Amino acid sequence: MRIIRAAECIVLSSLIAAALIFCAFAECSVCKGGSPSAQQDVLSSEWAAFLGDEPANSSWVYTATDDPILTAMSAVSEGASTNGENSITDARSPGFASVLVPIANASSSGVILDISPNSTEYIPGAINIPYTKFLEAGGALKPVLEMAKVLGDAGISENDDVLIYGECQPCGGGPSAATYVYWIMKYLGHERVRLLDGGIDDWVAAKQPTAAKPSALPKKNYTATINSNLLATYEYVRSGAAQIVDARTAEEVSAGSIPGAVNIPYDSVLNGKKIKDEAELEKLFVPLSKSKPVVVYTNTGVKASMVWFALSLLGYDARIYSWQDWTANLPRLDIDIQEAKAQPNPAKIGDAVQITVTFVQEMQTADGNETPERNETVLTVKGCATCGFGSPQGFADLSSTNGVVQIGSSTKAQQGASDDGFKVTAKVKSQAGATVSSVIMKRVSGDEFAGFWNANVAAGTYRVDIVASASEVTKTFTDVLEIQVTGTSKYKNLKSQ
Repeated sequence: MRIIRAAECIVLSSLIAAALIFCAFAECSVCKGGSPSAQQDVLSSEWAAFLGDEPANSSWVYTATDDPILTAMSAVSEGASTNGENSITDARSPGFASVLVPIANASSSGVILDISPNSTEYIPGAINIPYTKFLEAGGALKPVLEMAKVLGDAGISENDDVLIYGECQPCGGGPSAATYVYWIMKYLGHERVRLLDGGIDDWVAAKQPTAAKPSALPKKNYTATINSNLLATYEYVRSGAAQIVDARTAEEVSAGSIPGAVNIPYDSVLNGKKIKDEAELEKLFVPLSKSKPVVVYTNTGVKASMVWFALSLLGYDARIYSWQDWTANLPRLDIDIQEAKAQPNPAKIGDAVQITVTFVQEMQTADGNETPERNETVLTVKGCATCGFGSPQGFADLSSTNGVVQIGSSTKAQQGASDDGFKVTAKVKSQAGATVSSVIMKRVSGDEFAGFWNANVAAGTYRVDIVASASEVTKTFTDVLEIQVTGTSKYKNLKSQ
């Protein structure tokens, strides 16, 4: 009996000590500065709980709100559930939810298309078409008929409901490849196509089942109907009819940008790896007006497609363009110098030296033969060195009758030596590089221009630059020839340059 009593005393002492420690951490009002009776109620409650009974007159019941540590932890937990990526899908507006399908609704979304190139697990029932299947080996988009065949062979027709998901890991992950394939299918005229609001990682995190292999569907016929309004032309961008968004990074923009473009970096539309919610995107696109079309461009169509997708969700009339096409189509002189000569050369001081230059089109060889014509029926894009695929280069040439579309302007503002307004000047320079004379050249015949330089200079070697210009475009050919001037000057004031 004494042993039992001793054990009970030890247990009671332990409970009292635990209660004191508990009160010190919890900092509740009854444990710090409370009355003796209130403190006794606490101890009585703890003792009753130990014995499996509750005192009838208990006036204090512990809750998590009485513990500042647990309260703070609870607040952090609640904050985590109301912020970040999880809150995006919870806050989707009906308009967004009609295009961005929640994880829970994916299994009932028609054909599920995984566009990842190296998937190891799939949503059950999903088929797999790596985005690279739409591309040539060099990164160019395949012709429309071939892209349609890729979809048809995978079991997709233009009338199917398609749900796209997947990632491009070389591009940093996220929805870039998925939005790009979404854009491709919209360009092909596919109406019922949507994106999964998340990737396979989100699917797994939601404790959804996965499959080790993709499914297979019977082949179908896919008929494309090109939607050319999703692409911008060089002429369209230059016309000022649209607002221009440069979606590249600030570093890329610093190297050059389309005049008047607003910089909205592609990653600014993302929250983690998901598209931001409607309210956030509306704030992001405040500089833009919905009453005027928007052209969004990057070096590649992958990242541009993410901003294009976000703009489309908000109801903007958005189109894709590329920086490469802009630089390729800027007005320029597609000419080269076939021959440049000076007579007499060497010349004596005071001689009238005739400088003659003959131009040739850049697309021609030196003997005047044209280089082979490029294939105007190929859907041409310029690639991304890291992403493995590229962006549309301008516009769709719908004059093709074989279902193949040319992306890239074939109406470049090219000017040659035979164009009206073409001017040529020869700049004669000293050995030190200083210009000693500018000679206006006149057209002699065809693409040949000539002018006279009065060599009233000191003896020495002089180099000649040829400057050709037309409208706002100028092209300079440096050091195209050298002229030797010899003899003694009859002018005493001539000095060696």
